[in-house]
Amino acid sequence: MNMLRKSLLLIGLCLFTTGIFAQSVADAGAKYNDGNTAFNDKDYAAAITAYSEALDMAKQAGPDAADLQNKIEKQFTSSYLKQGLSIYKKKDYDGAIAVLEKGYAFAGELNDTKSVKKFASVIAQVRSKKGDALRTEGNLDEAYAEYEAAIEIKPDCVKSFYGEGMVYKEKGDLDQMMDKMNKVVEFGADNPKAAKTVNAAKANAARALLAKSVEEFNGQKFDEAGKYLELAVNYKPFNEGTMNIFSQFADQGKEVPEMTDAMNKAKEALK
Repeated sequence: MNMLRKSLLLIGLCLFTTGIFAQSVADAGAKYNDGNTAFNDKDYAAAITAYSEALDMAKQAGPDAADLQNKIEKQFTSSYLKQGLSIYKKKDYDGAIAVLEKGYAFAGELNDTKSVKKFASVIAQVRSKKGDALRTEGNLDEAYAEYEAAIEIKPDCVKSFYGEGMVYKEKGDLDQMMDKMNKVVEFGADNPKAAKTVNAAKANAARALLAKSVEEFNGQKFDEAGKYLELAVNYKPFNEGTMNIFSQFADQGKEVPEMTDAMNKAKEALK
Protein backbone atom coordinates (compact mmCIF):
# COMPACT_ATOMS: atom_id res chain seq x y z
CA MET A 1 0.00 0.00 0.00
CA ASN A 2 2.84 2.32 0.89
CA MET A 3 4.60 1.48 -2.36
CA LEU A 4 1.42 2.17 -4.29
CA ARG A 5 1.03 5.51 -2.58
CA LYS A 6 4.64 6.40 -3.32
CA SER A 7 4.21 5.46 -6.98
CA LEU A 8 1.04 7.51 -7.25
CA LEU A 9 2.79 10.42 -5.55
CA LEU A 10 5.74 10.27 -7.97
CA ILE A 11 3.40 10.09 -10.94
CA GLY A 12 1.45 13.03 -9.58
CA LEU A 13 4.64 15.04 -9.09
CA CYS A 14 5.81 14.28 -12.60
CA LEU A 15 2.49 15.33 -14.06
CA PHE A 16 2.46 18.44 -11.91
CA THR A 17 6.01 19.36 -12.95
CA THR A 18 5.23 18.78 -16.61
CA GLY A 19 2.19 21.00 -16.24
CA ILE A 20 4.30 23.76 -14.73
CA PHE A 21 6.85 23.57 -17.55
CA ALA A 22 4.16 23.54 -20.21
CA GLN A 23 2.52 26.52 -18.58
CA SER A 24 5.88 28.29 -18.36
CA VAL A 25 6.54 27.78 -22.07
CA ALA A 26 3.06 29.08 -22.89
CA ASP A 27 3.54 32.06 -20.59
CA ALA A 28 6.96 32.77 -22.09
CA GLY A 29 5.45 32.63 -25.58
CA ALA A 30 2.67 35.01 -24.59
CA LYS A 31 5.12 37.46 -23.07
CA TYR A 32 7.33 37.15 -26.16
CA ASN A 33 4.34 38.12 -28.29
CA ASP A 34 3.78 41.12 -26.02
CA GLY A 35 7.35 42.12 -26.71
CA ASN A 36 6.85 41.73 -30.46
CA THR A 37 3.78 43.95 -30.35
CA ALA A 38 5.68 46.65 -28.51
CA PHE A 39 8.64 46.27 -30.87
CA ASN A 40 6.43 46.68 -33.94
CA ASP A 41 4.89 49.75 -32.32
CA LYS A 42 8.44 51.12 -31.83
CA ASP A 43 7.93 51.13 -28.07
CA TYR A 44 11.33 49.63 -27.52
CA ALA A 45 11.46 50.29 -23.78
CA ALA A 46 8.30 48.22 -23.31
CA ALA A 47 9.68 45.58 -25.65
CA ILE A 48 12.85 45.29 -23.55
CA THR A 49 10.77 44.77 -20.41
CA ALA A 50 8.57 42.13 -22.05
CA TYR A 51 11.49 40.25 -23.60
CA SER A 52 13.32 40.27 -20.27
CA GLU A 53 10.35 38.67 -18.55
CA ALA A 54 9.86 36.23 -21.43
CA LEU A 55 13.51 35.19 -21.26
CA ASP A 56 13.30 34.47 -17.53
CA MET A 57 10.24 32.30 -18.13
CA ALA A 58 11.87 30.46 -21.00
CA LYS A 59 14.95 29.71 -18.92
CA GLN A 60 12.78 28.33 -16.14
CA ALA A 61 10.97 26.11 -18.61
CA GLY A 62 14.20 24.39 -19.57
CA PRO A 63 14.96 22.51 -22.82
CA ASP A 64 11.35 22.60 -24.00
CA ALA A 65 11.70 26.36 -24.51
CA ALA A 66 15.12 26.31 -26.22
CA ASP A 67 13.87 27.45 -29.63
CA LEU A 68 11.71 30.13 -28.08
CA GLN A 69 14.62 31.31 -25.96
CA ASN A 70 16.76 31.82 -29.06
CA LYS A 71 14.02 33.93 -30.65
CA ILE A 72 13.62 35.99 -27.49
CA GLU A 73 17.36 36.63 -27.25
CA LYS A 74 17.55 37.89 -30.83
CA GLN A 75 14.63 40.27 -30.36
CA PHE A 76 15.95 41.35 -26.97
CA THR A 77 19.27 42.30 -28.59
CA SER A 78 17.53 44.19 -31.39
CA SER A 79 15.39 46.07 -28.88
CA TYR A 80 18.43 47.33 -27.00
CA LEU A 81 19.92 48.60 -30.25
CA LYS A 82 16.70 50.23 -31.47
CA GLN A 83 16.03 51.84 -28.10
CA GLY A 84 19.58 53.17 -27.88
CA LEU A 85 19.37 54.66 -31.37
CA SER A 86 15.98 56.25 -30.71
CA ILE A 87 17.37 57.96 -27.59
CA TYR A 88 20.49 59.02 -29.51
CA LYS A 89 18.33 60.75 -32.13
CA LYS A 90 17.03 62.97 -29.33
CA LYS A 91 20.65 63.89 -28.52
CA ASP A 92 20.37 62.27 -25.10
CA TYR A 93 23.87 60.86 -25.36
CA ASP A 94 24.15 59.56 -21.81
CA GLY A 95 20.76 57.85 -21.98
CA ALA A 96 21.65 56.24 -25.30
CA ILE A 97 25.02 55.05 -24.05
CA ALA A 98 23.45 53.47 -20.95
CA VAL A 99 21.02 51.40 -23.05
CA LEU A 100 23.57 50.50 -25.71
CA GLU A 101 26.09 49.33 -23.14
CA LYS A 102 23.48 46.99 -21.66
CA GLY A 103 22.88 45.61 -25.15
CA TYR A 104 26.63 45.28 -25.69
CA ALA A 105 27.00 43.30 -22.46
CA PHE A 106 23.98 41.12 -23.28
CA ALA A 107 25.31 40.32 -26.76
CA GLY A 108 28.64 39.43 -25.16
CA GLU A 109 26.94 36.99 -22.80
CA LEU A 110 25.37 35.31 -25.83
CA ASN A 111 28.72 35.21 -27.67
CA ASP A 112 26.95 37.05 -30.49
CA THR A 113 30.06 38.51 -32.09
CA LYS A 114 28.18 40.21 -34.91
CA SER A 115 25.95 42.12 -32.47
CA VAL A 116 28.89 42.89 -30.18
CA LYS A 117 30.68 44.52 -33.11
CA LYS A 118 27.56 46.47 -34.07
CA PHE A 119 27.00 47.75 -30.53
CA ALA A 120 30.69 48.73 -30.26
CA SER A 121 30.43 50.74 -33.46
CA VAL A 122 27.27 52.55 -32.39
CA ILE A 123 28.53 53.25 -28.87
CA ALA A 124 31.72 54.72 -30.35
CA GLN A 125 29.62 56.87 -32.68
CA VAL A 126 27.49 58.20 -29.82
CA ARG A 127 30.50 58.90 -27.61
CA SER A 128 32.19 60.69 -30.51
CA LYS A 129 29.13 62.89 -30.96
CA LYS A 130 29.04 63.62 -27.25
CA GLY A 131 32.73 64.50 -27.43
CA ASP A 132 32.06 66.85 -30.34
CA ALA A 133 29.33 68.60 -28.37
CA LEU A 134 31.63 69.02 -25.37
CA ARG A 135 34.48 70.28 -27.57
CA THR A 136 32.17 72.85 -29.17
CA GLU A 137 31.33 74.09 -25.67
CA GLY A 138 35.04 74.40 -24.87
CA ASN A 139 35.13 71.44 -22.47
CA LEU A 140 38.24 69.97 -24.07
CA ASP A 141 39.29 67.54 -21.34
CA GLU A 142 35.79 66.11 -20.99
CA ALA A 143 35.55 65.82 -24.76
CA TYR A 144 38.86 63.98 -24.89
CA ALA A 145 37.64 61.52 -22.25
CA GLU A 146 34.64 60.66 -24.44
CA TYR A 147 36.85 60.15 -27.49
CA GLU A 148 39.10 57.88 -25.47
CA ALA A 149 36.11 55.82 -24.29
CA ALA A 150 35.01 55.45 -27.91
CA ILE A 151 38.46 54.29 -29.00
CA GLU A 152 38.62 51.84 -26.09
CA ILE A 153 35.54 50.02 -27.37
CA LYS A 154 36.36 50.55 -31.08
CA PRO A 155 40.13 50.94 -31.56
CA ASP A 156 39.84 52.11 -35.18
CA CYS A 157 37.23 54.81 -34.52
CA VAL A 158 38.19 57.43 -37.10
CA LYS A 159 35.85 60.14 -35.82
CA SER A 160 37.18 59.88 -32.28
CA PHE A 161 40.79 60.11 -33.41
CA TYR A 162 39.78 63.18 -35.40
CA GLY A 163 38.11 64.65 -32.31
CA GLU A 164 41.25 64.06 -30.27
CA GLY A 165 43.30 65.69 -33.00
CA MET A 166 41.07 68.75 -32.86
CA VAL A 167 41.39 68.90 -29.07
CA TYR A 168 45.18 68.99 -29.39
CA LYS A 169 44.94 71.52 -32.22
CA GLU A 170 42.92 73.84 -29.99
CA LYS A 171 45.41 73.31 -27.17
CA GLY A 172 48.27 74.17 -29.52
CA ASP A 173 49.98 70.78 -29.12
CA LEU A 174 50.84 70.18 -32.77
CA ASP A 175 52.91 67.02 -32.20
CA GLN A 176 49.99 65.27 -30.52
CA MET A 177 47.62 66.72 -33.10
CA MET A 178 49.65 65.15 -35.91
CA ASP A 179 49.75 61.80 -34.13
CA LYS A 180 45.95 61.71 -33.91
CA MET A 181 45.33 63.01 -37.43
CA ASN A 182 47.75 60.42 -38.76
CA LYS A 183 45.58 57.77 -37.10
CA VAL A 184 42.57 59.19 -38.92
CA VAL A 185 44.39 58.85 -42.24
CA GLU A 186 45.66 55.37 -41.36
CA PHE A 187 42.33 53.90 -40.31
CA GLY A 188 40.20 55.83 -42.77
CA ALA A 189 42.30 55.44 -45.92
CA ASP A 190 40.45 52.42 -47.29
CA ASN A 191 37.03 53.32 -45.96
CA PRO A 192 34.90 55.39 -48.37
CA LYS A 193 32.56 56.31 -45.51
CA ALA A 194 35.46 57.94 -43.68
CA ALA A 195 36.63 60.03 -46.66
CA LYS A 196 35.06 63.25 -45.35
CA THR A 197 36.70 62.84 -41.95
CA VAL A 198 40.06 61.99 -43.51
CA ASN A 199 39.91 65.11 -45.70
CA ALA A 200 38.96 67.25 -42.70
CA ALA A 201 41.87 65.79 -40.72
CA LYS A 202 44.33 66.62 -43.49
CA ALA A 203 42.95 70.14 -43.94
CA ASN A 204 42.99 71.00 -40.25
CA ALA A 205 46.45 69.54 -39.67
CA ALA A 206 47.87 71.34 -42.70
CA ARG A 207 46.33 74.67 -41.71
CA ALA A 208 47.55 74.44 -38.13
CA LEU A 209 51.07 73.66 -39.33
CA LEU A 210 50.97 76.42 -41.93
CA ALA A 211 49.83 78.86 -39.26
CA LYS A 212 52.76 77.80 -37.09
CA SER A 213 55.12 78.18 -40.04
CA VAL A 214 53.85 81.71 -40.64
CA GLU A 215 54.26 82.49 -36.94
CA GLU A 216 57.88 81.33 -36.99
CA PHE A 217 58.45 83.20 -40.26
CA ASN A 218 57.14 86.43 -38.76
CA GLY A 219 59.50 85.89 -35.84
CA GLN A 220 62.32 85.46 -38.38
CA LYS A 221 62.89 81.89 -37.24
CA PHE A 222 63.23 80.67 -40.79
CA ASP A 223 64.58 77.21 -40.03
CA GLU A 224 61.57 76.52 -37.82
CA ALA A 225 59.25 78.02 -40.42
CA GLY A 226 60.68 75.66 -43.04
CA LYS A 227 60.28 72.66 -40.72
CA TYR A 228 56.61 73.34 -40.11
CA LEU A 229 56.04 74.03 -43.79
CA GLU A 230 57.52 70.63 -44.66
CA LEU A 231 55.28 68.96 -42.09
CA ALA A 232 52.23 70.70 -43.51
CA VAL A 233 52.94 69.37 -46.99
CA ASN A 234 52.73 65.81 -45.62
CA TYR A 235 48.95 66.33 -45.53
CA LYS A 236 48.62 66.84 -49.27
CA PRO A 237 46.70 67.15 -51.44
CA PHE A 238 45.60 70.50 -50.02
CA ASN A 239 41.99 71.46 -50.52
CA GLU A 240 41.20 74.80 -52.12
CA GLY A 241 41.08 76.76 -48.87
CA THR A 242 44.37 75.35 -47.59
CA MET A 243 46.02 75.89 -50.97
CA ASN A 244 44.99 79.55 -50.90
CA ILE A 245 46.62 79.96 -47.50
CA PHE A 246 49.80 78.33 -48.78
CA SER A 247 49.84 80.54 -51.90
CA GLN A 248 49.55 83.70 -49.81
CA PHE A 249 52.38 82.48 -47.58
CA ALA A 250 54.51 81.60 -50.62
CA ASP A 251 54.04 85.12 -52.00
CA GLN A 252 55.02 86.59 -48.66
CA GLY A 253 58.12 84.42 -48.35
CA LYS A 254 59.46 84.48 -51.89
CA GLU A 255 61.60 87.54 -51.21
CA VAL A 256 63.27 85.91 -48.20
CA PRO A 257 66.36 83.95 -49.30
CA GLU A 258 66.31 81.77 -46.18
CA MET A 259 62.88 80.44 -47.20
CA THR A 260 63.55 79.88 -50.91
CA ASP A 261 64.59 76.25 -50.64
CA ALA A 262 61.72 75.29 -48.31
CA MET A 263 59.16 77.06 -50.48
CA ASN A 264 60.43 75.45 -53.67
CA LYS A 265 60.32 71.99 -52.12
CA ALA A 266 56.79 72.60 -50.85
CA LYS A 267 55.59 73.80 -54.27
CA GLU A 268 57.12 70.78 -55.96
CA ALA A 269 55.54 68.39 -53.49
CA LEU A 270 52.12 69.96 -53.95
CA LYS A 271 52.09 69.66 -57.75
